Amino acid sequence: MKKQEGKKATPKPAKSPSLFDQKPDPAIVRMLTPREQWTPAQKRADKRDEDAARARGYRYFEQVQELIRTGDLAGAVRAINPFPSGYGYSDIATVQAVAKAQVQAGELLAAVATAQRLPHADTKGDLIGEVVQVLLQRGDVTGAQWLAATVTGFRYVSVMKRIAAAQQQAGDTEAARRTLVQAREYAERFSEGDSRSGFFRSYYLSDIAKAQVQAGDVAGATHTAQLITHQEEQGWALRAIAEGTANAADTDHKAADPA
Repeated sequence: MKKQEGKKATPKPAKSPSLFDQKPDPAIVRMLTPREQWTPAQKRADKRDEDAARARGYRYFEQVQELIRTGDLAGAVRAINPFPSGYGYSDIATVQAVAKAQVQAGELLAAVATAQRLPHADTKGDLIGEVVQVLLQRGDVTGAQWLAATVTGFRYVSVMKRIAAAQQQAGDTEAARRTLVQAREYAERFSEGDSRSGFFRSYYLSDIAKAQVQAGDVAGATHTAQLITHQEEQGWALRAIAEGTANAADTDHKAADPA
């Protein structure tokens, strides 16, 4: 009887290094540690990292600004594609500078595309508002309205007010009033649950009421004023309504009795 040959032992795979076997990166340890528990050394390291990031962002901003100043807008656009770092203050300011330069150069669609890369609705809305203003100056109200629909957050109201002002200046008062109603309906949706949103809801509703008075829509302005919850903002709206009503009555009186 043949002796059965023993099976060769299968070599065990090498043990993968555990997360806890690796030497921890001090920056990661600092990030995972609650800030109030940081050691003095960790606080100093964090300050060095912040200073270094701020310096990099500032150099980056200056480089892109120099490209814009020398007329190399294409180079400035290439410099922010792909975006080289996080969204710090300097990074946002750099993208804003490029978008504004594109607006000034008449590259409106490119400016909108650049603005869309910004992380905050307000800064994005400010830049799109500048494009809307250019369109309105060209008489392209339809294009301005289409673009305004892409704006979110508080700046939507500001953009719609620009459109209403252009419509009124063009003699289309009814369209201006409808635009302001759209703005009011949007502002009504701002939450009153937190202090910031609640304040801006009242602030923008007050702004809309004043614009409605200028458009001759006193009834609409009165309705808007009734929606304002902050007393000071409501007071400004009511004063604007009272002044507008008095001016309208004075105008009617002069028209009826020119002597």
